[in-house]
Amino acid sequence: MLFKLLADYKQLWAGISSMYQDEDAQAGKIRAEHLSAVMRLTPYAMAANVGSALLVLWALHRQHGPGLYLWFLALVAVAVAAVHRWAQHQGKPLHTASVHAVRRATLQASALACLWSLLPICWFSTASPGQQLVIATLFTGMLSAGTFVLNPLPKASVAYACIFSAAAWWALWSSTDPMMASVAVLLGFYAPMNVVGALSTWRKATALLISRSEALRQEQLLAVMFQDFEQSANEALWEIGADGRLAQTSARLSSLLRLPNGHVTDIALPQWIAQHCTSDPTAFAQALHKQAPFHSLPIALNVNGEPFHLAFTGKPIKDEWGHIYGWRGVAADKTSIVQAQEQLERLAHSDSLTQLANRFFMHHAIAQEMRAHRHGALLLIDLDYFKSINDSLGHSVGDAVLQKVAQRLQSITGTEHLVARLGGDEFAVLLRHSPEAADFLPYVQEQAHALVNALNQPLSVDGRRLRIGASVGVALFEPGATDVDALLVQADTALYEAKDQGRGRYTAYTLQMGERTQRNARLENDLREAIQRQELSLHWQPLIDIESGQIAGVEALLRWQHPTLGSICPAEFIGIAEQSGAIDALGDWVLRNACDAAVREPALKGLDVSINVSTLQLREADFVSQVQATLERSGLPPQRLALEITESIFIEDAPRALQQLHGLQALGVRIALDDFGTGYSSLSYLSQFPFHTLKIDRSFVQKAVEQTCGQTIVRSIVQMASALGMRTVAEGVETQAQWDMLSSMGATQAQGYLLSRPCTLQGLQQFRGQWRANEHLGMSCITPCGL
Repeated sequence: MLFKLLADYKQLWAGISSMYQDEDAQAGKIRAEHLSAVMRLTPYAMAANVGSALLVLWALHRQHGPGLYLWFLALVAVAVAAVHRWAQHQGKPLHTASVHAVRRATLQASALACLWSLLPICWFSTASPGQQLVIATLFTGMLSAGTFVLNPLPKASVAYACIFSAAAWWALWSSTDPMMASVAVLLGFYAPMNVVGALSTWRKATALLISRSEALRQEQLLAVMFQDFEQSANEALWEIGADGRLAQTSARLSSLLRLPNGHVTDIALPQWIAQHCTSDPTAFAQALHKQAPFHSLPIALNVNGEPFHLAFTGKPIKDEWGHIYGWRGVAADKTSIVQAQEQLERLAHSDSLTQLANRFFMHHAIAQEMRAHRHGALLLIDLDYFKSINDSLGHSVGDAVLQKVAQRLQSITGTEHLVARLGGDEFAVLLRHSPEAADFLPYVQEQAHALVNALNQPLSVDGRRLRIGASVGVALFEPGATDVDALLVQADTALYEAKDQGRGRYTAYTLQMGERTQRNARLENDLREAIQRQELSLHWQPLIDIESGQIAGVEALLRWQHPTLGSICPAEFIGIAEQSGAIDALGDWVLRNACDAAVREPALKGLDVSINVSTLQLREADFVSQVQATLERSGLPPQRLALEITESIFIEDAPRALQQLHGLQALGVRIALDDFGTGYSSLSYLSQFPFHTLKIDRSFVQKAVEQTCGQTIVRSIVQMASALGMRTVAEGVETQAQWDMLSSMGATQAQGYLLSRPCTLQGLQQFRGQWRANEHLGMSCITPCGL
């Protein structure tokens, strides 16, 4: 995880450095785009600065004299200078920008920030509470707005935010009011988030500019390759009289006009072109009517079913009095060039494998629909099982599958909608030219349903019948929408939701999905710093020996107390940690702290400690050595540590998983199979690896009292574990009836709310003091910790 973060940081810094150092043409164009983006907002930003300064002047002028006025005048001078520079560039498109221009913009942003920083440094401490509120409110707005406006220039944005934040933090921290110190701490979190957001926006915008520049460069490169066609194309002279009839003919002209030699005589050229033209029939006649020379006038023609393209250059023939009595010029065959250009367009905007539109063309088409103020919908399609087919049967079969999927998508959507391959096994459909909005949603649902059903049908490839399946994410847009990238993000969010729900289905984007995505992104970011901020803690849930009633051990459970969101459920943040790669750091923290506590804390004296281990942790090559090092450092005997794994560890690379488990067993650590029976069938591995404990999932325990089937399952697990020499732990015991049933079946241990909720070390110490082996059946004199 650390290496990934370092790689991301290096990549981001390399991009920023290239912007401020490279002198090549592409970097200059990108710098110009970024500077133009900032310049467009300059008058509004400066008006906001002056308006805010006026507000400060009005609020503070009575208590603060000439210094405040001088500060105001300096800020106005900076604003006027910025607007003056903006006015100088009006009507002058900026095509390139030097490194010096970007650095100068950074210095100007820093100067503006320094002027504003004088406000809290000089006058915040002596201001009244109301005036301090004005300053704090303005500074918050100016920090956010300035960072946003300057985000195309990352160093300027960072410098602006750092100067603002430093000044505000110094003023808040210097205040004698404890509340101000709290606000200073919050500012320490808020300001970096502003910077991270600005850098993320810059990276995305820069990537888009580079992509567009590269696409344009490729088009220009291919265009240059085809310029030779113009130089070597067939040309012929043509001349017409005042009546438009050809005065002179030649074999070459006959060939250009696709007419047999000798049939060109007596042809009225303007009328003949109008008759056979497939573009603008009046273009040639209009050029003659202007009575001025014209150059390379393109005319698309079709003679006897053969389409071709000519370019006419001509000038009038005048007599000695200046009267036009005819025209003379050159006709050039441009058919090969036009066809090459059309091919170039297809290559630039289509996928070479499937002949569908590509990502660039899809983005352009969506933007066109939005500019036309139409209703529409974007459907993102991901093939559920393509990767396994491609890996097992080879890329040739995979390519054939993609081609057949493309054909099937086109057959369903028809020609009125656009189908594109975005890359890999991801496709997209743009539903356009839609009916009224009131009828559009059912239509979109019908199309999405049809796509899912069609792609769930087997494909026949090289005599094989292959099932690929598909998940579809749907995002709608209405008249007035302008952000194509936001639409793509929404459709992608809906697609992931469909895959999380089990694949082979479609899901439409909702605001709740967006909010959940934003929350997950925030949790992912905050989770990386939760350890350093000491927001994590361990709670402990006792495991009770059913036969003796003694406390046999405890399970360590991770808890996260977020500073603003409160308590975060482990079921929510553990999944995020696994997806983001933060699970290794969390798992290591849990392992170290649980082992240290087991040795150091009186509440855990003599108790075995169980720790949940993620499948991703166990796949790490150095996990066994990490556990060994932790045991040696803490001094915890290995036999007191139990690691709980789930059956999913056997889904991928089962031999590797068994090798890791044997390595842990060699250390003396006990291995428990958690949630047994709820996931991947691992019965075959029970004979290959001697698990110490099988944990019966709470779902079986809760059903066992009321359902005969549930009782049978629990009894079978207990008997099988006993026959294999393994202990059983029943999870989720919440009623006396469940306890009695497990006791009668011979289960080894139990844990659940009937006995105790997960609790702190203090609560566990209290629980141990109250617990009595001869009183546990009635639970009459025990106060379970955490209740």
